[in-house]
Amino acid sequence: MLDRSLVLFDRHKYGIIGTLMVHTLVLMVLNLSLVRATNYPAKAEPIELVLEAELPPVAQAEEQQPLAQDPSTPQPVTNLASNSTATTSPLLSRGAQQRMAEHVERDLLDMEKAEFDRLAAQRKAEGKEITVPTLDPSKFDKSNYMQKQAPKPVKVEGLTTVAYDLVGRSHLVLDVPAYLCKGSGRIVVQVAVDRSGVVTKAELDPAASSATTGCIAEHALASATQARFTNLASAPQPQRGTITYVFLAQ
Repeated sequence: MLDRSLVLFDRHKYGIIGTLMVHTLVLMVLNLSLVRATNYPAKAEPIELVLEAELPPVAQAEEQQPLAQDPSTPQPVTNLASNSTATTSPLLSRGAQQRMAEHVERDLLDMEKAEFDRLAAQRKAEGKEITVPTLDPSKFDKSNYMQKQAPKPVKVEGLTTVAYDLVGRSHLVLDVPAYLCKGSGRIVVQVAVDRSGVVTKAELDPAASSATTGCIAEHALASATQARFTNLASAPQPQRGTITYVFLAQ
């Protein structure tokens, strides 16, 4: 049996070897295909997003909105006394006051010259001797020709170191002690003023003041006690109000 098998193998050995080689090649090709499929994964497909509406330009809208004032930002304070019940009135500068005085002086000289010319014409018509005096501007007192009246209540724009709420009054004497103490604060003094403008009573308002003792309280109370205001015949007797003092840190 073995001899017969060997004889058959010898006869067909080339066919058998060829068949084995073909199967071996087929197996090698299959193995290579599997290796390539493992090393190269499938290509991912791109994902497309479709936006139906555009977002509003937030940055541009924020730029167009006005910036709110920071409450912590310090505001400028004017070292003046102001009547908070009066209408706001701008203060005249020294230059404006000087120009007003010069204008009044020119008007006075023109008036005097016109009067001298009239008298000279009258005396000439009467046949009398004409004597025209020489004008001396230094002898004119402008204050005698300017209208004298009580100062009107003035409210200064912005924050001031002293403010009072007495309707129809203007201060004649009112110290501004804003820089007399090292500390800072706000003191409110309740006052009673008679019709002649004299302060008859002055008391600290503890609820509205930042301090009731110490340097700022003492100076505020002293200033309010010594204050004097314009007389007002139609005012209540007494007229009650407040004087607010703002002290600035040194």
